[in-house]
Amino acid sequence: MAKIDTSEWKEFQVKEIVEKLDLKFLPSRSFNKALDISETKSDEFNLPLVNAKHFNNGIMYYGRENEWMSDSMTIDIVADGAASTGDVYAQPQETGVLYNAYLVKPKVNVSEHALFYLATIVQRCIKDHFGYDNKCTWDKVKEETIKLPVDSHGCPDWAYMDSFMAEVMKESEACLENLRLALRI
Repeated sequence: MAKIDTSEWKEFQVKEIVEKLDLKFLPSRSFNKALDISETKSDEFNLPLVNAKHFNNGIMYYGRENEWMSDSMTIDIVADGAASTGDVYAQPQETGVLYNAYLVKPKVNVSEHALFYLATIVQRCIKDHFGYDNKCTWDKVKEETIKLPVDSHGCPDWAYMDSFMAEVMKESEACLENLRLALRI
């Protein structure tokens, strides 16, 4: 893929583009980790819950969907973890929050591809700024500046982000297919 010319892109504070969601455990009883979540997805424990997880898209546990507030088309930001602080993952599916992470949602409706694009931009902005001793809290992240492509009105160009990521996905799928053929799987 050719180098991208970002000279016409515009800087935005993270809080101008996304808002933090306040998603919680719903039952009035106390949360019991041994009984209320599972490391394995099942019919009962079917809602992905983000946590301080490095890899696996930030998902460490699953909860019962009727016991957790959740949302879709969000971005997971890991606030606190030895290796995972500042990790950012797109969460297009319904997802809840356990702890040590939070979900943000674009202030406008975006496509899944644009969500992945935005998550990548946010990750590149914050990952190296935060660590275990400098937590990646929303109060800090919302003030960070990201650079995005813009349309003729100076607004984020979501259509460009969508088409760019669609092309990246297409190229990745072609590479995977070539690998499958080479390995005969």
